[in-house]
Amino acid sequence: MERPPFDTRHGEVRSEGTGFVGRHEEARRLRAALRAGRGVVVVRGEAGAGTSRLVDEVLGGAEFAEWTHLRGTCPDTPEPLPLEAVASALAQLPHRPGLPDRMPSITGVVGLVVPELADRLPRPPAAAADPEVRGTWMPRAMGTLLASLGDTVLVLERIHLADPATLRLLDHLADALPAGLRLVVTEDAAPGLPVLGVRAAGGGRCEEIRVRPWTPEETDRFVRLWAEGRPQVRPDELPELAGLVHELSGGLPGAAAALLDDAGELLSDGGSDGARGPAVLAAVQEAGVPVPVGREFARRCAPLAEDAWRILEAAAVLDRPASVGVLAELAQCPPDPAEAAVDACVRRSVLRADGPWVAFRNPLDRRAALARVPGPRAARLGLRAARILHRAGDGPVPLVDLARLYTAAGRVREGLRCLVVAADRAAAVGDYATATRLYTRAVVEDPRPEGRVRTAAKLARTAQLARAGEQVVAAVRTVLDEDDPPPRLRGEIRLHLSVVLRNQTGGALDSLEEVARAIPDLEASDPQTAARAMAVAAIPSIQGWPVDRHRHWLDRGEALADQVTDPVARAAIAANRATALMLVGDPRAWHAAETLRGPVESAMEAAHHARGWTNLAHAASALGHGGRAREFLDRAVAGLADTSSPYLEGLVQTARLVLAWHGGRWDGLHAAADRTTRLYQEIPDLTAEAMLVRGLASLHVLGDVPRARHDLAEAARTTCYDTGFILTSSAAATARVHLEAGRPGQACEAVEDVLRRIGHTRGWVWASEVLPVAVEALHGSGRTARARRLVTDFAAGSAHGDAPAAEAALTVCRALLAEADGRQDEAVGLLTEAEARWRLLDRPLDAARAAETRGRCLLDRHGEAAARGILDVVEVYRELGARWDVARCQRLLRRHAIVTTHRRGRLGYGDRLSPREEEVARLVVQGRANRDIAESLVLSTRTVEHHVARIMRKQNASSRGDVALP
Repeated sequence: MERPPFDTRHGEVRSEGTGFVGRHEEARRLRAALRAGRGVVVVRGEAGAGTSRLVDEVLGGAEFAEWTHLRGTCPDTPEPLPLEAVASALAQLPHRPGLPDRMPSITGVVGLVVPELADRLPRPPAAAADPEVRGTWMPRAMGTLLASLGDTVLVLERIHLADPATLRLLDHLADALPAGLRLVVTEDAAPGLPVLGVRAAGGGRCEEIRVRPWTPEETDRFVRLWAEGRPQVRPDELPELAGLVHELSGGLPGAAAALLDDAGELLSDGGSDGARGPAVLAAVQEAGVPVPVGREFARRCAPLAEDAWRILEAAAVLDRPASVGVLAELAQCPPDPAEAAVDACVRRSVLRADGPWVAFRNPLDRRAALARVPGPRAARLGLRAARILHRAGDGPVPLVDLARLYTAAGRVREGLRCLVVAADRAAAVGDYATATRLYTRAVVEDPRPEGRVRTAAKLARTAQLARAGEQVVAAVRTVLDEDDPPPRLRGEIRLHLSVVLRNQTGGALDSLEEVARAIPDLEASDPQTAARAMAVAAIPSIQGWPVDRHRHWLDRGEALADQVTDPVARAAIAANRATALMLVGDPRAWHAAETLRGPVESAMEAAHHARGWTNLAHAASALGHGGRAREFLDRAVAGLADTSSPYLEGLVQTARLVLAWHGGRWDGLHAAADRTTRLYQEIPDLTAEAMLVRGLASLHVLGDVPRARHDLAEAARTTCYDTGFILTSSAAATARVHLEAGRPGQACEAVEDVLRRIGHTRGWVWASEVLPVAVEALHGSGRTARARRLVTDFAAGSAHGDAPAAEAALTVCRALLAEADGRQDEAVGLLTEAEARWRLLDRPLDAARAAETRGRCLLDRHGEAAARGILDVVEVYRELGARWDVARCQRLLRRHAIVTTHRRGRLGYGDRLSPREEEVARLVVQGRANRDIAESLVLSTRTVEHHVARIMRKQNASSRGDVALP
């Protein structure tokens, strides 16, 4: 795919159909002002905000192509030549034959300051040789010349740098605007400072347009446009990349564009390997100052005096908003000169003032300033800044800033101590995301093995409750591999790492192997933590060990329970034990869940209890205990009230999605699942579960089969420690699509891997989602004997579990086998029983499926006399909003030649589209192929072809691209 051209100077992407980012309202106002006739337009924004790009975009439009365009920029020099910007603009005046003949003689004065026009204008009056006379006549001469040009746009940029002669000329033009002149001036105006006064008189209009930095959403749009056609950039990294670009650039388009321009060069150097994406993100994270940003920063800084430079150095080293007094003390500058210096920096858009606080506009400007500070001076300033912050007394001690300042000054141990204490405080108040980030930094930056080991133990413990990325795992594993922790700490670190791997970054087997390695060390040194490790090893996964092995660790941990006295360890063990029991359908789970009701004494205990409630909600929902699952979720939400844990918050969100899906509460579900998918995409199992629900909603609610199949496959690929819902539901939904399309062999392939996993783990209580459709697929492909064996194993494996969903699914499976054997009455009875079971479990979609299957059996035997049952199911599906399922039932009725509504042909609808044609047209407009439309609407491809032909005929469309919605 061809990349859109990238304009670094203005910080925008030019690409057909997308325009430029975040300035559409400003562009609309500028176009309207130009169309309105003569007038003045002032475009204001701080340096780098994109004022020039806005003017470019508008004047580049076709509607202004025939106008005369003149453009000049006021130079940023100490003593600019008078009228230099205006002269450079008029020098661009196109050559027009006969121009001197039409010009009054006074216009010749312009030729004295614009040599390029001297031979195209009348000879100036002799008196104009006197500089004073020439200065007096020049505004009238310029106005007369511009008036002769018809519709004209004169753009003067950086008007805040204009010389006095140019300002006098602007005053004259604004007071007596020529009839066809549109005067557009751009001004770099720092927020909060007075701006240049430009107004129109004499019947002209004046419009002020402010151009502000991009919002995070606009920066995200820009990054996504930039990434188009770059397969090396992984889609799942785009939100993080956009957030980083917005942070570094401060939302200024020019800086954002320069950052991505450097990243684009890295991509070109790295080829087209898709694995290059993380390297691009890392490169932007560690980026220096892009050349255009550094050059522009140097231009703004050039006129600054020595005091201003000292203030600038102090602000660069301090790297946090500060008062003028703090900067003056750090720079060792007297108060009055310091205040004047800060004012100069703000006026030059080098610093930004926000009330009493002063700081750099963005990190890139700060880096550019810091690069100018010699190393020894930066170290001295850093140490002085740390001491000033220590005694500031205007709030909590900023430990993270102190850590950075001490480290920059060469005081590494003091810096690490501040970093770890800051992380400890964050963990103590439940801010696990901040604690994890700071602990990771401390592990990476600590040069002492013993310090790394101590901090790695804290990091691994805290990261369980935060968003722990690959850098956390890498830091902890480096300590385990290289620093030789003592057995007790090694076991503890491995235990916590296994939880991080299970929940967020690794996979089931990686996690289980890590905890298995931890247990021997812990049993010999710390029985309490050994019991906790065994409780972790007890949690099963469809991707992990056989269930009996998990039960073994559950029993081993129970034997050590009396030795656990630490409250946090007891809370963690209780949460894991209840989760493990619920996941395998063990009736003891309900008693274990009640142990989480006890009082807690710390944020960490509360977090583990909340984790337990959330895990129980997920497990209970999958097993069919929807009401109890909602109760568990309410308890989890209450427990999270005083805790900041993105991982636990994500668990709550995905549990809500799953419960809404099972309960048939589908209004807005696709959008909610989409938001959750994007929000938690760094945590595999959370994004996988949200993506699964998004895929199910795409299939059943939207009827969008291609999108559904993509999401279902991605959810299955993404999940790490699936506890029996994601893989089974994904495989089942994919198989149903194949079955409805008449592909039973492919349906069997869709469920084969998950059936193998269930057989290996013996986790039959997890098979309720997939077994019924597996039986249909196997029977449809002539493998009924295998279907019977699976149902026998399912019955035996779930017989003693408290899993009502498995019982209902088993009833459906037995009904399908009875139907396969020709025992229709038995099948009908079993399906009636299954429907009742599903309704008791508040699973309306599953109940409707059972009723639909029963209706199909009756149709096969009684034909049209049995149609009422299918029609009732259609109404249930319609109430749910299950568009795809309604279409499937209608196709079933058509196969039995049952007409349910009066079908009006083309004569009945005339040139209007029929309801079915409107559905087809909607999908054609979305760019869907006939085969995709057929799958979505449960039609044959040939039928879709006929519908498309009729639609094109009714709309006089020459191609599919001309089809429109009515």
